[in-house]
Amino acid sequence: MGMVFCSTDVQYKNPVGPVKKGGVINFRVKIGSCLNPREVTLIFDRYWMQGLFEWKMQEVRREENEVVFEAKVEIEEVNIYKYHFEFWSYNQKMVICKKWNSFEGYVKPRNMQLEGEEWQLTVYTPIATHEEMSQGIMYQIFPDRFCKYGEIQNLPTDRIYRPWGERPFFEDDTICSDYFGGNLQGIRHRLKFLKELGVTVLYLNPIWLASSNHRYNTSDYREVDPILGTEEDLLELISEAHKNGMIIILDTVLNHTGSDSVYFNKEGRFQSLGAYNSMESEYFDWYYFHEYPNKYESWWGFKTLPKINQESKNFQDYMFGENGTLRYWYKLGIDGLRLDVADELPNETLKKIFEVARKNSEKVIIIGEVWEDASNKTNYGHRMEYFLGSELTSVMNYPVKEAILAYIRYGGEYWSDNLSETLTRIFIENYPREIAYSVMNFLSSHDTVRAITKLAGPEVDNHDKAWQNSHDDLSREEYKLGRDRLIISYLMVYFLPGIPSIFYGDEVGLAGQKDPFCRKCYPWGRRDKKLLKFFKRLGKMRKQNKAFFGTADFKVIRVNDEICVLERRNENKRLVLVINRTDRVLNIPEDICKLNSVKVVFVAKKTLRNKISPYGGVILEMS
Repeated sequence: MGMVFCSTDVQYKNPVGPVKKGGVINFRVKIGSCLNPREVTLIFDRYWMQGLFEWKMQEVRREENEVVFEAKVEIEEVNIYKYHFEFWSYNQKMVICKKWNSFEGYVKPRNMQLEGEEWQLTVYTPIATHEEMSQGIMYQIFPDRFCKYGEIQNLPTDRIYRPWGERPFFEDDTICSDYFGGNLQGIRHRLKFLKELGVTVLYLNPIWLASSNHRYNTSDYREVDPILGTEEDLLELISEAHKNGMIIILDTVLNHTGSDSVYFNKEGRFQSLGAYNSMESEYFDWYYFHEYPNKYESWWGFKTLPKINQESKNFQDYMFGENGTLRYWYKLGIDGLRLDVADELPNETLKKIFEVARKNSEKVIIIGEVWEDASNKTNYGHRMEYFLGSELTSVMNYPVKEAILAYIRYGGEYWSDNLSETLTRIFIENYPREIAYSVMNFLSSHDTVRAITKLAGPEVDNHDKAWQNSHDDLSREEYKLGRDRLIISYLMVYFLPGIPSIFYGDEVGLAGQKDPFCRKCYPWGRRDKKLLKFFKRLGKMRKQNKAFFGTADFKVIRVNDEICVLERRNENKRLVLVINRTDRVLNIPEDICKLNSVKVVFVAKKTLRNKISPYGGVILEMS
């Protein structure tokens, strides 16, 4: 018996992937004649909701070995659906369900459980996303650690200031309390350098007043942290970035504030009457108090991060109202938002953020921090609605990040299959095309082990900060191996749909275990120039082909223990990426390309025409 069904093959499902509201989908299954199939039914289930509905499939062709059934389906309700097929075989009910780690189907008796064996269909309302999120290059900056420049007046006296380049504090009583003085002037001073990398999108971790160096415990949503500079410095940065063809995305934390804030004021630092100080405070209903004032809800139990009541009208007016904070940010000239712990925010809050953004910006950019497949994410007993048309326009692409790093480091059948499945699921099967082509593709972040360390250094696993500190530096051999693997990993990131994102310092070999070690100071004067040259070439290649990368179809051709082959294609052009993840010279498979009819677009390492170097990668244009 041949293939029964495959959701990524237009012979069986056309079109493949998500469908716009009201779109028509043609389904086809091919069932072995030996099963004598009858009463074939396509069954849909609203994901995480009650209610099944079904279509009877029509027999369209009967041959010696198989019977073909088809159904034409139109769905008007925006939602996430699960589906499978059922039919009668003689006197037994059978089901066609999804193979694990694949998009093909297989037949089994209906009395067996279907958990995890159904296909997903995303039905959505299209949204207009910013072209730079599909064509550009992003650079993420942890402001305190990127660049220190100029003189900052009126520095707070209650902070711990340290010399540039020392290892960040990591012990429990001092972690996140030390500052190295990176500032907004420093970012502006380095715009020329960023432009040489091809950067068109700057994503800044939080810049608002807070009592920690990461600033995710906001003290005041409308005051720039004085260590970073002033509002005037911010305006100058935004203006200069725009003049250099760059847009600005600011990180925002709306799930919680700091306990040391204008709004809560537990430490009594501010003159305002905070919710902790009095039940008469204008901010009192921003929070959930169980026994006033010391028992209140907080983020993951951290008492310094009291959780915000998203239903508070006072909070909603303060953030989303006509004179609200989000509108104030847009008046400053920002171009988009990154939402911290987006999966902790109610769907209604996401819709309010989207609505404010749409009113104040011609092109909406809202990037959500979601660590899983965001199309079917659930949290606190309900499904998150990220991609239905009025919520997010992008997410941090953690699933692909993890899949790439594991494949490049470990290879093998499991991680090869995982990479192939993950790339197909995110970019073709589950994410609406507008979202898939705007996702933030990254390998390092302020919350994770640096990519070069992840690729060749000691695995952090569950080791504590003390262990990480003693295993933070890479040996010369580890660094060389990590750099080789980093190059082909980023080559893949730059080839994928969406926007490639560099976490500051990756382009010059900055290593580090989990935070705070991944948040070291940028090593100005000690940069890996060879690696930097590669990133500049890579940025130039992406820029020269930006319109193509922003729209071209994507396909996984082959992934195994030795090579990864990916394709981007439109009506006029076809590019193929071939990556060698081994330490051996490999031949470029002849079935992938006819070497007398290709053009080399980009090569990570010099190699012979029909071979690919160890830890090498090449992009070929097919005629």
